[in-house]
Amino acid sequence: MPIIMRVMLRSLFYETLKTNKFCMAILLCIVFANMESSGQAVQTNRFERKQKGSDDYYTIISLKDEGLCLLRHKDKYNGNKRVWEFVLLDTTLAEKRTVEFEIENRNNLVGYEYTRGFLYFLFRAGDTNKNMLFLVEFTTDGLEVGRHEIKPELDFRLTHFIKVGSKMVLGGYVSKDPVILLYEMNTNLIKVVPGFFQKENELVDLRGNVNNTFNTVLIDRSTKAEKKLIFRTFDEEGEMLLEDVVSIDDRKSLQTSIASSLEREELMVLGSWGDRQSKQSVGFFSLTVDPFGEQKINYFDFASLNHYLDFMKPSRAHRIQEASERDIKAGRNPDFANYVMPYKVEEHKEGFFMLAEVYEQSGSTNQFNNPYSNPYGMGYGGFYPSYYNPYYPGYYPSRMYNPYGYGSNGRNTEQIKTTQSVLLAFDSKGKLIWDQGIKIDETTRQSVTQISDFVYWKGEIVFVYKNKDADIKVKIIEPLGDSAEEISEKVRLSDPSDEFRSEKEQEGGVRNWYKNSFYVWGYQTVRNINNREDRVRDVFYVNKVVVK
Repeated sequence: MPIIMRVMLRSLFYETLKTNKFCMAILLCIVFANMESSGQAVQTNRFERKQKGSDDYYTIISLKDEGLCLLRHKDKYNGNKRVWEFVLLDTTLAEKRTVEFEIENRNNLVGYEYTRGFLYFLFRAGDTNKNMLFLVEFTTDGLEVGRHEIKPELDFRLTHFIKVGSKMVLGGYVSKDPVILLYEMNTNLIKVVPGFFQKENELVDLRGNVNNTFNTVLIDRSTKAEKKLIFRTFDEEGEMLLEDVVSIDDRKSLQTSIASSLEREELMVLGSWGDRQSKQSVGFFSLTVDPFGEQKINYFDFASLNHYLDFMKPSRAHRIQEASERDIKAGRNPDFANYVMPYKVEEHKEGFFMLAEVYEQSGSTNQFNNPYSNPYGMGYGGFYPSYYNPYYPGYYPSRMYNPYGYGSNGRNTEQIKTTQSVLLAFDSKGKLIWDQGIKIDETTRQSVTQISDFVYWKGEIVFVYKNKDADIKVKIIEPLGDSAEEISEKVRLSDPSDEFRSEKEQEGGVRNWYKNSFYVWGYQTVRNINNREDRVRDVFYVNKVVVK
């Protein structure tokens, strides 16, 4: 039930009490209780495992309604091979199976992929042959079904990794030129997709569609006066099915891009833009792909959004809006800018959602000064920073693998503080319908990392994130309204006699799992008041949160 209806019911209930209409009060109380059953977030299940100081952190892989996969390497060796393990959980977080497998110690995990029924782990060889990649294939029941050596003859630097049909699609660069490779697992053949290898071009997105095709988004920067966005769709054999080339306003620079995946008939590209040479964003953009018609990129500056400035003092927000309007009338880009990272695009029956987060950076190291590094720590597919994009920023973090062990000090001093989560809704033509957002309690990481997530459930937006104090924060908002409900509760522990002691701030998070379910994970120190032998323990946990 929409929030405004619940507010009206409360008011009516209290007025009824004042007039002593007891029967009506009881009736309204029953109705109101039923209404309150929607718009709630309930922790239904928990998985917990002890964590030693030498243990690696887990990488959590969503298998949708097939469950979760928890992946890490172990402090265990067999000759020159290192033992890895993954734990398979069902949707109630009950453990189904734990699987161990061996990989040569010099090989590093750089990415993973999931398709229904199958898991793929991608490793890169050590210093001797950096072009060598190793792919290990499992079923989601834990059965190993194949190992593959991928040997590009090119000096290939990987940035993207997806599975499309029977092929693995690898995106990256040779020198500074973008390249797409197709790897056929059955024949071990590698094919170079034609149409790339273009100087001064940037590969900003590689994404699979639901019909075994895939999309690429390139930014052509070869001509400073006339930059272009190039959208292409290919089949799994690398044959181009569609191409759309759109001019970019010469005063603007497209910074990030996420393409939709054909769950709807329309294809949409959404992302962020800013001034040329700037690393901060001025706003968001949308583009409807239509190779048979003329279309333009739609630009939306931050100050023009309805709720982006909500978390400022009204006087400051008003000054920014006025200044931005003056800049636009004068033919300039607005001066107001933020560090912003879009994380995902979701398709639904009315159009498209894009989730983005606003952050601040501080620290003694600055990854953004190196034009040959990924400023976001790890890119699409979960790759190490050593896989570079020669153009800033290029690709957004997703499916990340954390190479740091529990308690490791091998980190830089960069501090990324996420301050706000933003959700934008677009129709099928790329028109902005509404925007909403939430303020995020101070949360820091060593790289730009997705902190919050959302679900659009029963006509309301439900934002969920976990703060540094292990509070699960839930905010429920009507898309076109200003009313909101906020819920905050501690992460539920396994035993009623357990007491929360501390949470590792830099690790863990929240992700939408499937439908109206989220999984929340992290690392805690817990004290049990009744267990004298094991009173204090360090644990890794996953909690399931269901929105009702």
